[in-house]
Amino acid sequence: MVDSIPTQQFFDMWKKGLEDSTQAWARLLSQSTAAPPDPTAFWRPAVEQWVQTWARMIAASPVSPDIATQWKQFLDQSIEAWSRALGQAMNTDGFAQLLGRYLDQWLVTTAPVKKAADQQIEAALQTLNMASRTQLTAVARQIVELEERVERVEDAVGAVSRKLDDVLRAVQKRPAGGAHEVASKER
Repeated sequence: MVDSIPTQQFFDMWKKGLEDSTQAWARLLSQSTAAPPDPTAFWRPAVEQWVQTWARMIAASPVSPDIATQWKQFLDQSIEAWSRALGQAMNTDGFAQLLGRYLDQWLVTTAPVKKAADQQIEAALQTLNMASRTQLTAVARQIVELEERVERVEDAVGAVSRKLDDVLRAVQKRPAGGAHEVASKER
């Protein structure tokens, strides 16, 4: 039977190491600098703390026969701790500003590449005598405008047809001799 005390010490040491590395991350993210922090400086405290914690755990507790259970517990707790740590780090203004600067730099960097790729695709489609996306979009827009025009013409024809029907009904309601009598009275 495996003694639970070394396993608990193992997890307590691991949790302390993870908390220390989380605090190092929070300190790095809270520093307001004009330039983004160095990625190695960002990860170094966490990795060093992790390695030190693992070294202490391995030295302090013997490997038990039930290593699979310990490993699963370790992974479950690790996922939970990382989730919590990253959630805290991502909820800071520093992280949001850093992410915003990164996305701006990404867009500035990729815009010329996208433009060049679009031009190459356009040239290839012209060479192959195929329609481009912009050409298809323009044709689709024209079709929609045509459909709207046809609907307006149909509405106008319907209105004229209704008026003609009204006039025809009005003429049919008059007595048949009434039109002759009006003409003979005028003479």
